Amino acid sequence: MDKLISGHGSPSAAHERARKGLTRAVLAGAGWLVAQTVGARAISFASQIVLARILAPTDFAILALAWTVTVIIDTLVNFGVEDVLLQRQRAMRFWTTSAFLLSLGVGVAGMLLVVAASPLAVHLYDAPILYTVLPIMAAAMPLTALSAVPAAKIRAALNFRFLATYATIELAIGQVAVIILALNGFGVLSFVLPGPVLAAARTITFWISARPRLGRMRPKQLRMMGKAGSAVFGTKFLTAMVGQGDYFVLGLFASKPEVGAYFLAFRLAIQPVQMLAGNLSTVLFPALAQLRNDLVRQREAALSACRVLAFAIMPYCFMQSAVARPVVDLLFGSKWDAAIVPLQILSIGLAFDAVSWIVRALLSARGEFRRLFIYSCIFSPVFFVVVTIGARLASATGVATAVSLFYVVLSPCFSYVVFRRMGAPLRDVVAIYLAPTAFAVVAVGAAAVLANSVPAGPLAQIGIIAAFGGGVYLGLVRLLDPSSYKQVMGRLREAIRSK
Repeated sequence: MDKLISGHGSPSAAHERARKGLTRAVLAGAGWLVAQTVGARAISFASQIVLARILAPTDFAILALAWTVTVIIDTLVNFGVEDVLLQRQRAMRFWTTSAFLLSLGVGVAGMLLVVAASPLAVHLYDAPILYTVLPIMAAAMPLTALSAVPAAKIRAALNFRFLATYATIELAIGQVAVIILALNGFGVLSFVLPGPVLAAARTITFWISARPRLGRMRPKQLRMMGKAGSAVFGTKFLTAMVGQGDYFVLGLFASKPEVGAYFLAFRLAIQPVQMLAGNLSTVLFPALAQLRNDLVRQREAALSACRVLAFAIMPYCFMQSAVARPVVDLLFGSKWDAAIVPLQILSIGLAFDAVSWIVRALLSARGEFRRLFIYSCIFSPVFFVVVTIGARLASATGVATAVSLFYVVLSPCFSYVVFRRMGAPLRDVVAIYLAPTAFAVVAVGAAAVLANSVPAGPLAQIGIIAAFGGGVYLGLVRLLDPSSYKQVMGRLREAIRSK
């Protein structure tokens, strides 16, 4: 039986059937979301290549600086309503009206806050174009908030096929619109003009699909959701601060082209993390919530997911770091040379961050929102200290180094603290990181040495690193850690069959 959501003991026949059904649902959901993200990654990568050729680094810098305002305030829109609803999924129908009113209210508040913050952002970053960019981005916030309730209902039903299909279609349409606008000279506005239209379309589609019923408003529920959601909001706010903190700090110390180069590097580096960790945590959250009364099964499910994710993402991110220079040279020539070193550094650091996505999903599924908020309060100041030091010492490269060190050191610590409380020994947490990292270093390092030791162009270097590095990595895993190899390959086969 798949250990991804199974535990120990001898459950009854009915329990076993329910467990198998949940396993199939999780694997099918993961399969659909991974398939969607593979397509999304291809679409995003292609569009970023086109946009990087059309637009200037300054345009990317303005978008990054605008995000430091909108993403942080957008946490008001994503107040935690969806997470609170999913944690109460068995009684969700009694909470939909309160959730709808709360999410809409904070969505409107978020829009107004972004507009009010525009003059301060213009002054801090010396970028008058933000007077136009920020209100357009703000207009999408209340529209996005309206989709929170139907989105929670769709996720609770484990209907990831619909979510994956819609996300792919939406991304494709959005990227085509951005490219068309960029070709017609809209500059940085190309990124933001499609946003409100896409948000409105998503809300309409989700409501038609989920058809949540609204009833009488219950003020007591509003207070209860506000209390439960406050910790979620605090965590999301601090997460957003960390997510945008590197852009914010770099924007204060570096030039616009340097900010743009770092922004492009981060967007390229984060893609495998979003593809694997983001989708797996999205699928696991409702599944783990169903196991909240079975601590052993829930812990083993999360540990197994972390191990599988680490074995998949470590070689990918290390190879991404190794091929960064030939890829950037091949696609852009010398235009984006400043992005190469940050991309190499970030690719490695973000691989360690990926596992913590699963750990955060575990805490949320257990309803431990306040504990997650406390951990965020501890880690966030550390992030800003190291990023500020990096920015002062070495600009974009210094920030990339600081961000990577933060994740390499603190993500394993975070995983250990959470799993230790659930009864997992230190060796189980160490096993998540140690073997995949060691195998990736050896395999990709040998491939990079080989690629650089023979006269070859960028395409040949990429091919050598991908083929040789990937082959050596699989060989090392199969030879030195056969149980993990069987587990990872078994999950892959089951996910494919479940689709």
